Amino acid sequence: WTAALTIYTGVVWNALSLLRPSPTSLHGTTKALTAASRLRRLTLPVTACVALTLISGPFVAGNDAGRAYNTWPKMLDDWVPPEWTAAVSNPLTKWRAFFEDTAVVQFGHRTLAYASVAGSLGIWAYSLQLPLSPAAAAAVRLLPMAVGAQMCLGIATLLLYVPIELGVAHQAGGVAVLTTLLFVMHTLRTP
Repeated sequence: WTAALTIYTGVVWNALSLLRPSPTSLHGTTKALTAASRLRRLTLPVTACVALTLISGPFVAGNDAGRAYNTWPKMLDDWVPPEWTAAVSNPLTKWRAFFEDTAVVQFGHRTLAYASVAGSLGIWAYSLQLPLSPAAAAAVRLLPMAVGAQMCLGIATLLLYVPIELGVAHQAGGVAVLTTLLFVMHTLRTP
C-alpha cells in the first residue's frame, strides 16, 4: 500500500507539473505568491497527518478492527479504550500494540482522521485571511470537503459493519484525499 501510494504520488505530481502553468503565472501578484508560500508551510503538517492516516488504514483492515469496534463515536463503551492507555503508558515495551492490537490500531486511525479533518479545516480557515490567487483559493477549498467526506464514509463503513463495497470505497476515498492534497500542495508551490 505504501509503495503503491508513493508511486502514485510521484505520477500525479509529475502529471500536474506537466499540465499546469508555472507558479509565477498561477499566482500572478507578489502578494499572492507570498500568501501561497506561507500557506504551503502550514499545509506541510496537515500533509504529514493525512499521510499517517492513510498508512494506518491497512492496519485497521488487517486487524479487522472495523468489525470489532463498529460503534461511533465511542469504541464500544469507552471514549478511549483501555488498551490504548496501556500501550501509551509504556510504548517501549508495548510498541507492537500500535500495529497489532485491534483497539489501539482503530483508535489511532480515528484520532488521526479527526486531526486530519481539523487540520484541513484550519488550513481552509486561514486561507480565507490571505490574498491567495483564485486558483490557490479554489484548490484549498477542496481539501476540507475531501477529508470530511472521507471521514463520513469511514464512519458509515464502520457503523454498517464494513461491507466490502464501502470498505473499497473508503480505500478509494483515501486515494482521492491524497490526490486532493497533492493538487493543493502543487498549486501552492512557489518558484
